[in-house]
Amino acid sequence: MKHLFDAWEGIREKIQQARAFYLLLDYDGTLTPIVSRPEMALLPPEVKKKLIQLRDFPQVSIAVISGRSLEDICSKIGIRGITYVGNYGLEIQNPAGVHKKRLSLTGQRELARIHKALEEALKNIPEIFLENKESILAIHYRMVPKGDQGKVFQEMEEIQKKWGSKWQVTQGKMVFEIRPRADFHKGKAVRDLLRSMSNRDLLPFYFGDDQMDEDAFRFLRGKGITVFVGPLETPSAAEYFLDDPAEVAEFLERFIEARPGEDPPVPKILTGGKEKMIQ
Repeated sequence: MKHLFDAWEGIREKIQQARAFYLLLDYDGTLTPIVSRPEMALLPPEVKKKLIQLRDFPQVSIAVISGRSLEDICSKIGIRGITYVGNYGLEIQNPAGVHKKRLSLTGQRELARIHKALEEALKNIPEIFLENKESILAIHYRMVPKGDQGKVFQEMEEIQKKWGSKWQVTQGKMVFEIRPRADFHKGKAVRDLLRSMSNRDLLPFYFGDDQMDEDAFRFLRGKGITVFVGPLETPSAAEYFLDDPAEVAEFLERFIEARPGEDPPVPKILTGGKEKMIQ
């Protein structure tokens, strides 16, 4: 990977030549630093201001693609007129409506049983935090003492053994997630968003910071500009990297300064809300 700003002259030239843009942005660790508890990850006011500026460019579309629930990510950012993707693509909100894929009744009952079992098994673990995101259960252990983390890993193995045919346990940055075995991930979410765009001269950017973003990096390889946010030594399919969210904010400012000419507005995607069942 090359640092994005070391290649800036070439990137700026692409920005100036393209007729339309899609900025696809992760939230935690990308727009805002990783913090001890998810509710403390607040969007910096200066970043929000830049996103509003970019939203108002007629040739720019913006989507925030997160593992958070749709309600959570919408409330954290609070900007009208952009697209929000929650739960890695199970939930989408855009100016045209809300689209959700929900668990079946059986799936809801199973996840409730898993949640209850984990609450009991981990009740004596200090600073453990279980977050129910409707279709996904997140187990945050960032604040758990190192001596107690083994118990968390052990319980995740037990869940995988017992429920592995219908549920999968994935690991992120100091968090486990119990997710239904269904066809959804950030790469598929990006694919679906781009399919809805009619402009053939669209230049997409994707910024993300962890393993859950790798599907999007792989999908966009050769189709757009992919940027891993974090240390260079972290393996990634992204073409470029930035050190931290502060540099992502700097990119947004650089993009604004390289503001392309005022082309006709680009359609801002999708129609009507709907819900589908999964599992």
